[in-house]
Amino acid sequence: METFISPIGFNTTSVTRTLLTHGLDSDDAVCLIRPATETDDERAAEAVADVEGLLQEIDPSITLDIKEIPHQDFETAVMACSELISDAENEVVVSLSGGARDVFLPLTIAAMVHSDRVTTTYGYSDIDGQARSLPLPSVTATPSDSERTTLQAVAAADEEVSLPALTEGLSAVKSTITRHVASLEDYGYLTAKTDMRTKYVSITLSGRLYLAMVDS
Repeated sequence: METFISPIGFNTTSVTRTLLTHGLDSDDAVCLIRPATETDDERAAEAVADVEGLLQEIDPSITLDIKEIPHQDFETAVMACSELISDAENEVVVSLSGGARDVFLPLTIAAMVHSDRVTTTYGYSDIDGQARSLPLPSVTATPSDSERTTLQAVAAADEEVSLPALTEGLSAVKSTITRHVASLEDYGYLTAKTDMRTKYVSITLSGRLYLAMVDS
């Protein structure tokens, strides 16, 4: 089961297109978030009704919940979105498209902080009308100095690098580099694949952002 969280504005295309792209199953839950104060309550109600109608067509057992975010105070809005994600009983899917900026930005920050709870993040394109999965970065993990050296070596390669080549380049023990790579994968800073029994690693967006932060 999943909980789908999305901002909603007066135009529901970004919500409905993303829901259809991701797909929903019985007993999934949809949570739409909106500002506590709307400029046009009638249009806001019509937008919610539009999504509700789509869910009824897909599966009447899908629950719909509307949460009003107290947007006047930024910190309060961020914490409200954080609680929505952390309190969800199911796996969480977040749509980072549509709705008021007063809600969109706090939800984006909360999703980045709770990247361990968010299984999928979507963005809706105003250019081609497509909803696509986004690799949500997170830089909350703090590697050790030796792990950071390994991460920097992978980044310097500017492409995927094999563990044997990485070990040789760092003049290190294979078991040490293997341990570093495993930790950096857990942090989300590296991604790995195995080809012909040789492991190759490459740096992720989160890894690049982390290095940009600590090396600046």
